[in-house]
Amino acid sequence: MKKEYTIGEISNLYNLSPDALRHYEKKGLLNPKRKENGYRFYDLNDIWKLNIIKDMKKLDFTLKQIKDYLENRSLDNSIDLLKSEISVIEDELEPLLRQKKFMNRRLKSLRELKRIKDFEEVNYKFLEERKIITVKGEFETDQEIDLAFRELERRDDESLTMFASKDMGTIVSKEGMRIGEYDDYQNAFFLVEEKDTYYDAILPRGFYATLYYKGSYNKLSSLYQKVIEDINYKGLEVIYPALEIYRLDIHSEKYEENYITEIQVRVKEKDI
Repeated sequence: MKKEYTIGEISNLYNLSPDALRHYEKKGLLNPKRKENGYRFYDLNDIWKLNIIKDMKKLDFTLKQIKDYLENRSLDNSIDLLKSEISVIEDELEPLLRQKKFMNRRLKSLRELKRIKDFEEVNYKFLEERKIITVKGEFETDQEIDLAFRELERRDDESLTMFASKDMGTIVSKEGMRIGEYDDYQNAFFLVEEKDTYYDAILPRGFYATLYYKGSYNKLSSLYQKVIEDINYKGLEVIYPALEIYRLDIHSEKYEENYITEIQVRVKEKDI
């Protein structure tokens, strides 16, 4: 085995440019010796250092970390260094895992929409409390609602997106519910996960009359009326809140006739 190597031989052996080797020398990671003619040569002591440098670069350690490790190698330092790097990697993975979670949830939701068969039929279901973040305001147009959602999204651009994140909707005002003006909204909202700590309101648990409809929002008023008539027919009472949840809208579907919206109206049995 050779005991001395030129910079060209080391460059070929490690697939490193001569400039990179000179840079490592400048940073104190390598200390090649010089021949009488001034040419560098690398010995076996440089070989093991280059093995470590090459491997640690693959793991994205900085030159400073590599230099510190070369100068202070020990079992404890190796353990601490790897633990620290694993922690950094976990921090980098966390937003990617969160993004994957959002997309999987959205994918599941979209697939469930393809299975809906009972459009414009009133059903009843019990819903637990749901955490929401909201923006208050009077919204009369789709554009105003979109701006309200953007205001909500701006609060947490890391976890809220209108394409692949949480369900979003609007809440009809109490006065709108009373007089039958169901496009009189008082809040826009995003539903958040039960474990999320950031929220500013809760939708109450209870029974809700629900209806899915497909198509233009122009159908909204007549379909709300259909829900209210069914509630009255069953001897129930309409109570706050009434919600629209936009399951498939302009953010995920080009054609308005394919939009899917869910109406939810909270109910209770009438006192006898």
